[in-house]
Amino acid sequence: MNAAPQSRPRCGLIINTLQPEGGMGLAVRRHIRLLADDVDIIPIALELSGNERDWCGRVEQLTLDGVRAYRIHAADLRVDRVSGNTDMRHRTFVDELVRIVRREELALLHVFGAFELRPFVGALAAVEADIPLIVTFRGSDLDIRLFGSNFGHVEAAVRCADACVCLNARARRVVARVLQPQAPVYEIPNHIEAESPDDAPPAPVRLSHDSAPVIGCVGEFRRVIGLDWLLAAFARVAAEMPCRLALIGPFRDTEALYYTPLIDRHPFVQCIQRVGPVTHAQIPAYLNACDLLVFPSVSDGSPNKVLEAMRAARPIIAAPVGGILEMIRHEQEGLLVDPRATDDLAAAITRLLRDPAEARALGRAARERALTHFTAARELAAWRACYGTVLGKGEAGNGAAGTA
Repeated sequence: MNAAPQSRPRCGLIINTLQPEGGMGLAVRRHIRLLADDVDIIPIALELSGNERDWCGRVEQLTLDGVRAYRIHAADLRVDRVSGNTDMRHRTFVDELVRIVRREELALLHVFGAFELRPFVGALAAVEADIPLIVTFRGSDLDIRLFGSNFGHVEAAVRCADACVCLNARARRVVARVLQPQAPVYEIPNHIEAESPDDAPPAPVRLSHDSAPVIGCVGEFRRVIGLDWLLAAFARVAAEMPCRLALIGPFRDTEALYYTPLIDRHPFVQCIQRVGPVTHAQIPAYLNACDLLVFPSVSDGSPNKVLEAMRAARPIIAAPVGGILEMIRHEQEGLLVDPRATDDLAAAITRLLRDPAEARALGRAARERALTHFTAARELAAWRACYGTVLGKGEAGNGAAGTA
């Protein structure tokens, strides 16, 4: 049966999971809401199944925040997993993607997160369905995952793309010069919205049972977060003054075995609180409970957690990497410190804890910058230019949509 007539073009957004929480889940929902008046975005998750009978594919249709979405489940037989052969699984993803393109009359495919073989799967499906392709690099795609065995597949996908999108200027340079796409490369950072006057203020959270200041770090904890360096710096700070460290978020299962004993053996373990997973709605309350936020990341594309800390007017110390360099100017909206230099990181933390007036001034400036430079209107205009060009409704410029 043919799909119903449509007033807006339909885009298949290829993602790794439909899980509502986490950085990718938040990014997907925001993208759908942002473009709701321009493009009907249909999320399509390519998910590995544990059921061998799904080797030929199983498609599940469901809704995500009221939007129609799909999961394509595909599995490898045990013998294939032993030999490292994933060919049939990826062929299944391509075939089912093409079927969804035709069923939904999609006008384009958009790979939202270019890691593993997902961009190549999306590119092959777009070629077979004869529709345009957008490839968006997010998170650590260009800092860490390019070193994997799938580089050639990513390179081929980029050559097929009608547009590439990056979150920051450095990522855009890497794509333009290393991957050398033939299509425009857009730089589109994330946005943050001001709190609505209709929103109830978050219920307060206490992270300290005394007057000791709280140093917070937010994220899904794994090596890329830079937690090792923060723990080393915290030991130096705690030796000089009373303070607490709050780790807000889950630990990735594959790395918890490394971090659990590292924290348990910490000389100030009694001052470290592992908060665990919190919902996105709870994040503002936890940010407000911290006197200082530290983001010592190895890599960050355009981190929502930093934008949210800026909106909350929290003093911030962050690594000078990725999109953080465009969010925070050193000594103006926060302090940028190489976290590998743990003595420097400890000194920066101590400086702001001992000078609350400076910390508050940096926090106010951070909020002002977040709400004036990283707006929904700015991101929407950039995405409209990108989608319009790909769909033949706009003119390709230089693709820049960066920040001053």
